[in-house]
Amino acid sequence: MPLRIAHTTLMLPEAVVIESLLSAHGIRFAVAGKDIVSQAPQFAILYGGISFLVSEDDLADAQRLIASGEAVPGYTSIESAAFERRPLRNAILAFVMLIMGAPFPFWYRKSETLSAE
Repeated sequence: MPLRIAHTTLMLPEAVVIESLLSAHGIRFAVAGKDIVSQAPQFAILYGGISFLVSEDDLADAQRLIASGEAVPGYTSIESAAFERRPLRNAILAFVMLIMGAPFPFWYRKSETLSAE
């Protein structure tokens, strides 16, 4: 039976709650992308986040269950709001972080330690 995407999220905590919800209601599902997002969260957008795949027979029930969840105050974080306001700047920053691996404080070194030899 073909699987359909019931929900996609970029947030790992939300994915854990949805897994628990679907399991508690006996809906069989497959999760795509959770391993990538848990190991390298900076790639969440690049790989499309975490998707929940269910059979076509369970699709309506799964979507209804996921949609019935209560909204969490402050769910949209400051970081995600800032990312959406300045997408070009953040795309460049994400690229630089990908190239460097992580922000490295090279400006913190003292010049004496570099010329000590």
